[in-house]
Amino acid sequence: MKKKTNTLLNIIIVVLLGVIAFSGYKLLGIGQDAKENNEKYEKLEQIVQGDEDKDESYSSAAEKYQSIYDMNNDFIGWIFIPDTPLSYPVVQTKDNPEYYLRRDFDGKYSSYGVPFMDFKCTADESDNTIIYGHNMLNKTMFSAVESYASRKFWQEHRYVGFDTMNGFGTYEVAICARIDLRNTDFYYIDTVDFDSKADFDDYISKAKAHQSFESGVSLEYGDKLLLLSTCEFNYDEGRFIIIAKKISDEDLSKVTPATENSK
Repeated sequence: MKKKTNTLLNIIIVVLLGVIAFSGYKLLGIGQDAKENNEKYEKLEQIVQGDEDKDESYSSAAEKYQSIYDMNNDFIGWIFIPDTPLSYPVVQTKDNPEYYLRRDFDGKYSSYGVPFMDFKCTADESDNTIIYGHNMLNKTMFSAVESYASRKFWQEHRYVGFDTMNGFGTYEVAICARIDLRNTDFYYIDTVDFDSKADFDDYISKAKAHQSFESGVSLEYGDKLLLLSTCEFNYDEGRFIIIAKKISDEDLSKVTPATENSK
């Protein structure tokens, strides 16, 4: 009986050691994936920032981002939120919409993916440009998007930059909303162009029904919108989105800071 007990105990120990070893291997792999991902995107960002450090003036966005485009012709633009880790290339593959969901900029497998534009959108032409990105637990990729649930974060990060090969773009964040895709009538991914003012107003009204707070930023038919979407974990099919409107440099100079009385 004692011999059987010892045998069983030895088996349990072996199994536990195997589980520990496998878990350690997986954690090591996750850590390595994160390290490699960060290094790759840092190199791409250095290419962009390196040109800026030389104080060069660009005749066009195409000139600034040409070297990135030459690396990967799926490159559409560069998305960034100042003073956050969110600064990445954006890609698009119309014939295989989620190609970069689990691939890096080089096309190799990565759980981090690359932010990608909805296949229905046309850069600089669509009324509502939708970009998807992962919400990573290490606060990289689009994790900053969910931070807009906080009004304080929005006050400190009211503007999003989205440059394309056709031009530089600044967008003011107007709506920050949490969506449960299993229980909503607001399917924001369905609309990239608005046929009428009524369609636009209906879309914005449905978005505001889910917003975390009232920003006070007006949205009008004819505005060019940028929508960033990422997963959130309060719901099984949860998403957090921000909707921003494109503004000119002249408009930006006229914008007054958010007040503490804003809701």
